[in-house]
Amino acid sequence: MRKGNILTIAGFVISIVLLCFSLKDIRYQEILLTLKRADLRFLFVPLAFIGLAVTLCSFRWSRITESGVGFRDTFVALLIGLFVNNVLPARIGEVARAYVLSKRKGLSFTFGFSTVLVDRFFDLTGLLLLTFIFFPRHSLPPAVSKAIYCLVALMIICIALIFLLSRERFANTIAVGFHKIRRPLFSKLALRIMTIQENLKRISSPFNLFCFVLISFITWFSMSTALYFVTLALGVHVEFMYIPFVCALLNMGLTMPSSPGYVGVYQFLLVYLLSIFGIPKHEGFAVSIIYHVTWYIPYSIIGFTFLLKEHLKIREIRGLEGDGQPGMDNSHLT
Repeated sequence: MRKGNILTIAGFVISIVLLCFSLKDIRYQEILLTLKRADLRFLFVPLAFIGLAVTLCSFRWSRITESGVGFRDTFVALLIGLFVNNVLPARIGEVARAYVLSKRKGLSFTFGFSTVLVDRFFDLTGLLLLTFIFFPRHSLPPAVSKAIYCLVALMIICIALIFLLSRERFANTIAVGFHKIRRPLFSKLALRIMTIQENLKRISSPFNLFCFVLISFITWFSMSTALYFVTLALGVHVEFMYIPFVCALLNMGLTMPSSPGYVGVYQFLLVYLLSIFGIPKHEGFAVSIIYHVTWYIPYSIIGFTFLLKEHLKIREIRGLEGDGQPGMDNSHLT
């Protein structure tokens, strides 16, 4: 069985199991009552903050990429990637982003994908910064505390790795070592390392790094504000200072395999994280539904529209599962 198929099946199983856990001991009438009392004055406000987050993310990616790539190019590629993650298994949205960008601007797929990796690094940095700034003062469950310690270790490793890869001598040494192994996989890794190094070398000034981290922080703070307005709309009482912490851990937790659109995993994580701050499960589940919908539907509609305008097909995007360009051998695309 192909690796992609195994991950897809595992994702669906995990989503179903976690969705069942989310709904355990919840009466459906309580969820419906929470949804019915939604205040329409607040219900559309989250869309503005989600739109701001997508705009900032697209701008940051365009500045990371440069090479004649403008905001519109990254905006289109980003929305198509988000749409792909919503509707297709195997989490190939990031690969789709690189493919769309390389196709629009005539760049190599390897270069496009390396910019996505660097962009995602700054995403992670923004999430971790949000976690530390809004870290709650009261005691957390042991499982959450252990997860945060792991995230701190991950951040240190990522920063160290980015620093090392930005040094040409280190990157060359690793790439040459991989080339000597003379296997396609290691040749791909060698090429990817050198492309990442070129990107990092180009943007590694302290001012650029500060700007990218700041943009990442504001991006995720905007998503947190959107979540807060969802809680206001549903009459769920939780202090704003806890929301960015919840939003950060929610998004970092979404790295686990799941069905398309993160169904099940999204509900489980949000219900659990809100319960830490005294929110009943039925209210947390209602919040997860509305917050999920506020970004899922816009991303899907706009992303699908851009997909049609770019003359791409779902079948073509599905061909990216092997981290390669549709209809071509993967060794040409690493």
